[in-house]
Amino acid sequence: MYETILFEVNEGVATVTLNRPASLNSINRQMVAELRDALFRVQGDPGVRCMVLTGAGRGFCAGADLRTGVVRRAGF
Repeated sequence: MYETILFEVNEGVATVTLNRPASLNSINRQMVAELRDALFRVQGDPGVRCMVLTGAGRGFCAGADLRTGVVRRAGF
């Protein structure tokens, strides 16, 4: 369903993993859209008690991916 994040719910815990390890999980427009969708899914699921945000690979997140254009507004 997602290309730049991994999403899983297990025993009431939602885990969202930034999944662009080659770019140190830098955020691009697609990731912003996918994160927004995942957050709305968590918000709408009464079985989720908490959410963990993590990153794949050796870095959590290097910030915005400037190679693909600046992310001006996250929309959260």
